[in-house]
Order: sequence, then C-alpha cells, then structure tokens
Amino acid sequence: MKMLLFLSVITVCLHLYATQVSAECYSPSFNFASYTHPELLDLTTPPGSVIASFPVENVRSATVVQQPSYLEARIVGTDLQFLTTAAFAQYEEREIQTVIILQVSYQCTTSTKNGLYRHNLKLANNHAPSFLQDAYEAVVPLPLPKHFDVTPFITNGAGIMARDIDLINNAVTFSVTENDYMLIESHTVLNDPKQFKAILRLKEQVLKMPNKLELTVTATDAGVPQKSTQVSVVIDPDLSIVYDDPPVFKETFINTTIEKDLLLRVELIPGTETYDVQYSLQGTDAQYFTQTVWENNTGMDLKMIDLGDIPKAKPILNVVAVAKRSQLQATSCVVLVHIPPDSDPEVPATTVDKVLSVLHLNEMSEHQDIFPLAIESCTYSIQSQTPGDYFFIEDATIPSLSSKAFDREDKDLFSGLDFPQFWIVLKLACPVPSTTKTELESHTNWNRSGPMRDIEFSTDLTHLNIIVDDVNDNSPVFSFPPNDAQFAFPTAYLARKMLPDRLLQVEASDLDEGLNAVIRYSLAANDHFDIDPRTGVIFPLKSALDSEESVSLEIIATDRDGAQDGNVSKVKIRVFKATDEQLVVLTVKNIDPNTFESLLNEISLKEGIQMETVRNVFSVDGEELKVKRRSTNEQYSTTAIVYAFKKDRLLPRDDLIGAFKSMDANFTMIFTKLNDLYAVQPKIVESDTTAIYPYIIVAAFFGTLVVAMGAAALYYRNKIRRANNSSTSSLSRSSNISDSIIVQHDHKAPSSTPPVENGSTHPITNARSLSDLLAIVEDTEQENEKTEPKPPTQQDRKKSIKFSDHVERIEVFDKYPTS
Repeated sequence: MKMLLFLSVITVCLHLYATQVSAECYSPSFNFASYTHPELLDLTTPPGSVIASFPVENVRSATVVQQPSYLEARIVGTDLQFLTTAAFAQYEEREIQTVIILQVSYQCTTSTKNGLYRHNLKLANNHAPSFLQDAYEAVVPLPLPKHFDVTPFITNGAGIMARDIDLINNAVTFSVTENDYMLIESHTVLNDPKQFKAILRLKEQVLKMPNKLELTVTATDAGVPQKSTQVSVVIDPDLSIVYDDPPVFKETFINTTIEKDLLLRVELIPGTETYDVQYSLQGTDAQYFTQTVWENNTGMDLKMIDLGDIPKAKPILNVVAVAKRSQLQATSCVVLVHIPPDSDPEVPATTVDKVLSVLHLNEMSEHQDIFPLAIESCTYSIQSQTPGDYFFIEDATIPSLSSKAFDREDKDLFSGLDFPQFWIVLKLACPVPSTTKTELESHTNWNRSGPMRDIEFSTDLTHLNIIVDDVNDNSPVFSFPPNDAQFAFPTAYLARKMLPDRLLQVEASDLDEGLNAVIRYSLAANDHFDIDPRTGVIFPLKSALDSEESVSLEIIATDRDGAQDGNVSKVKIRVFKATDEQLVVLTVKNIDPNTFESLLNEISLKEGIQMETVRNVFSVDGEELKVKRRSTNEQYSTTAIVYAFKKDRLLPRDDLIGAFKSMDANFTMIFTKLNDLYAVQPKIVESDTTAIYPYIIVAAFFGTLVVAMGAAALYYRNKIRRANNSSTSSLSRSSNISDSIIVQHDHKAPSSTPPVENGSTHPITNARSLSDLLAIVEDTEQENEKTEPKPPTQQDRKKSIKFSDHVERIEVFDKYPTS
C-alpha cells in the first residue's frame, strides 16, 4: 500500500514538471538567450520589412527594451518575427556601429526570458558626401598674406563642411579646380566622425584681385566605388578696401661724374605713384643738393649747388633719394657723384658693366663660368672675398670666375650672416699703350712695375653678392622619440573610459630650407595607430591593442612635404598594452609642473626604470580655494596617470608605488586606482563582449559633460584674465633624444594623404575642481617670410587653467581614498 502511494506521488510530480517545461518558451531554430542572424541586413531595406522569422512555442509576446529601436519584435501566430521600424531609414545618419544589437524580453506561458538579438549590417557605399550648403560665398579684405585661411569669411566662420553618413570608408577628401590663388586642405571635425571640413588657403600673398574668383570644390569619399559631390564657391575682394602698389623708382642706382649744372632726375615707375608719396634726400652729402618735387608727384629733380662749396679733398658725393608712402611702402635710389681732381689724366673710356651683381649658386657643387672677367681688353682680378676662400680664376687665358663646392649648412662658414652668402670684390684693370720710358716716368700716377694701371676717376670695382641656394642634401633628424623607445597604451576596456587622444607627438627637424625642410610624417601600415602628417601626433584607432599585447610601430619622416623625391628617415618604437594593474593615478600636493618633471626623472635614474605619463594635469588645489581668499600663498597640485618600464617589462602597480615612496620628499603623494575614478560602470550582459546601447548612452553622457565643462572653463578663463594678471603655468614633457637613429635616403616615400581623424579627448583625473579636468592644447604655427626664409617649426604648448577667487568652485568628482 505504501509502495502504491509512493508511486502515485512520483507520477504527479513528473506530470507537474512536464507541464511546467512544456509551458517554457521553445523554438527549434532560435536561441532566446543570444542569437546572431547569419545573413547581412541591407541598409536600404524599407521600414516595416520582415527581416527574420522563427517558429516558436509557448511565446505570448516579444518586446524590444531599449529606445530608439531600429528593429522591433512581434509574435504572429506561432512565428517570432523581427522587422524594421520607421527609424531604420535614419540609422546611417545617427549611428556608427556595424551591428544592430537588441535587448528583447520574451513573455512565455509561465515565465519571462531576456536575451540579445544581433543582426550584422551589409556595408556598402550607399551615400555620396553632401555639403551643408548649396553654395558658398566669401568677401575677403585685401591684401592677405601667404597661406591665409579664408574660413573666417565663409558662412560666418563655419567654413565649407560636408558629411558622409556611410558606416565605413566615409573619409572625405576635398579638391578644388585649378586656379592661381587657392589651394585646399581636408580636415576631420572633432566629435563627429561623419563630418569633414575644407580649408581654403592662399598659395601666395595676394595684394589685389582683378575680379571675383569662382571655384568648384569637390568632396570625394573613400568608398568602393568612390562617390563625389560638388559645390560652387565664390570669393569676392572687398572693394571698400583699396590697396596701392608701393612706390618704385625706375632706377635704383645712379652713377655719374660731377659737371657744371648737373641735373639728376629720379622718377617713379608709372602705376606706383600717388598723391600722398613723400620725397626726401638722405645722407651727409644731401647738403650739396637741392631737390624739386614734380607737380604731378611722380618724381623729383636733384641739382648740384655751387661747385665751389664742395671741399677740394672730397672724391665722391653719396646720397639716397627716398620716396615713401608709409613705413612699409618705401623705395630708394642710391646716387653716386664722382669728383675728379683737375690734375688727373683723362678718364679712360672702358668702365665696369655692373657695380653690383647678385647671383644664385647651388650648394654642394663646383661652379664654372660664374662671372665673365673680361671687358674688351680689360680684365678683372679678385680683390677680396668673404667668407672663406672658395672662388678663384681657373684659366688666365680665358678668364672666368669659378668656385669650389660649399655647404649651405656650414654654420662656422656663414656665422654672423643673415643668410648663407658670399661677397666678392672684383677690380678691373686695363693695359697701358706702349710709350717711352721718359713719358712713363713723367706720369706720377702710373704703375712703375708693369704695363698695367688702375682705371682712375671711374668705377673700376664690381661687387658680387653670391646667394647660396639650398639643395635637398639633408634628411630629417628625429629629436623625439628615440629609436627603439618603449611606450604603453591603455587596454581597449580602459581606453573606452579614458578616451586618450594621443600616444605621443613626434618631433623631427631638417637642416635644409623652404620646401626641402617641410616634413610630413607617416606610419608603416598597422591596425592600431595613425599619425597626423603635419603635427606628428600619433593617435589611436578603434582597434588599438584590441587583441595584441604589444605592437611595433615604424615612424617615417619625409622632407619636401612628403614628395616622392624627398629624403626619408625612420625610427621604431614599441607600444605595450597597459592594464589597470600597471597604471597608477598619482596626485602630488604643493608641486609645480617643472618640479614634477624633475621628480619623474629623478626616480627613473635612481630606480633604473623608464617612467612616463598617460595624462597629467596641473591645477590649483580645490581644497585650498577658500584659504586663497585670505592668503596669497596658493596651493597647487599635479595629477597624472603614470606607468613605468624596467627593461622591456611594465612594472606592477605596487612596484610603481614603491618607487615613489622610496623618495624622501617634502610633499604629499596620493595614489588612486584607475577604476576607482569611475562611479558609473557599463552594464555587460553575461559573457557578451559587444558594447550595447546602455554603455553608449553612458559614454555619450560623460563626453557631453566634459565638453560642457570645457566651454565653462574657457568662459571663466577670459573673465579671470581681466580680473587677475596671474599667468597660467605651462606643462610639457621633455624626452631623451640622444638615441635617435637616422636613415638617410632610405627610400622614397609616396606623398602622404591628407590628415585623417584627429580624435578629441578630455583629461580624466581624481581632482575635485574643474580646472583639474581641463587642459588646452594650442597648436601654433609661425612662418617668417624674410628675404631668405627659414624652415618652419611647429610646437604644441599645453596650458593649464587656473581659477581666481572670483570663480566659484565646481565639484565634479569626490576624492577617493588612497589604495
């Protein structure tokens, strides 16, 4: 009897279990917990289209959790269907992910199940770039300097913008129709990977434009096949601004001999004269001349005063006639008037052709036939040359000036000169006709050593100015980083939090001049980092160190702005993946940037390690702002994310902290774990490694917060400058440059493509004040256009923002306890 009762109980339990199992959601072909559709979803699919259908049992409803949703789920009879929504048509406009991930809640007969549904997208070049305006127009004032950016005059400073909403290969390159005035550059727009900006710059200095300039700008994407769009750009000169050419004399050198009633006429070139030109005569000999300006103001007459007032011993009069409209618009004419003594013999008919001659010679080459040394029967000789002794007369029978090879970059040779050049003085001598010995002895001025004499009372000297032109004989030299240097970069998980904008900035220089010294940077092909070809900033790609533990990068510097015939130098570095266990957030009280830099160097030398920072911020300590109102003794702090190498191994956090604690310092050091800086963590569903929409929303929120704080800081910074004259402290990091390896003429690198995306980042620290979170990076570019231009240089300056006591403290993060 007991056995029958026991079997009955078991039968009832099995029936109840079977009933409960049969009420759970079930499908022979669909996994409710996680399912990835094997087919690609075409982005051109119309809204309301069913893209997937699965037979199911015991499923009452299916609901997509997150919004906005580009797909929806529904139960139709015994089928679970996924279909596109009305928002699907705007997916490319709004999103950048190549897979749609849905969080779906399934209502079963007796329970509820939650799962993920993924559908990969079919990637194609569906869209051509689109300009933000149908046409662009700018009215520019003239004159404008070389390389001037006309963007401030286009669409109220916004410039020419285009968008390409494709998910891949949407980098836009701009080109412009051939013209004499403008060249174009392509740039990415910060915080918007689908928007690009065109920069129009002047090829040369523009003083006048005869009429409006009509251009066509073309935006071409990187898709396969490529698609492009064109827009009209019209540039008008501002006719309300009138520019007059500077005055120019027809003759800039007048060489003559004194005579009775001598009248010299100096006249401006037609088209350069205006009513407001003022004339003057300069020099100590101006007292011997009278000047009369013409009625039409196009020139003036210079007339000698009574010859009897000129001292007998004076051999020459030298004055400068000047016509000036302003300090920057002036011209001059040198006047030489020779005064021969009455007892001197007759002036010979043969004189030099040129008193001053300017020539250009290339460096690193021998030169022949530089200057003819014969005029009729007269010949030149070298009277002097400076600097050095490079010029000589090769053949006396056919006299011509020659030279040895010289190096333009020889600093000792050309020291003290404005630019590399030689000055040579040539003296002309003519043969004396044969005559008797008595006649020779009676002429006291003849040369008694031979049948040659100097030409007297005439111009017998020619000054040669040899300007040394540059050839591309030097390769770029890396000053940073050193060859085989080691650096660290956060893991992909940490990088999504920290949003680091760069790995490092390359620095190289070239001893050549002009275009030969313009360096364009590039990286050997890799999937982790790219480089801005102009600034040398190496920035991460989305796949930076995603799976590899380390990666080797080859940095290439090519002069002549990356031309195929440019000289190439290379340097190699290795980048290691850094985890939270190898990074330390260090806050140092009562220390300025220079002292902090010295601290890192001191620890590195003492411990035999290489210490670097991912970020560092110098600021006024938020805790001392109240005290600052009562005292002028401001308290500062520096916060940095630090890592260190010992040989080729990243130090663990504890060892790194131990290196700091080994220092006998009189300041406070606070150590914080990197993950402790983040109060909000993204929600990851089970083992799924794909970032889902809640994480994107959290990241977007903090990104928007930092941008808003940056705008507030800039506003208060301007306000503080008017109220407080305290200057901001600069913060930079120097590097050892002694190990750089230069590979000259290694290969001819092709011209670099225009700069790609230059990501924007925001510092992340454990500081409490807004100034601890912000650092402004200012790229300055200065170009000196003198007679002999020098190679351009670029330098990044980092400035930290310091708040005065007129600004209320904005607390962002609470300080966390030390680890």
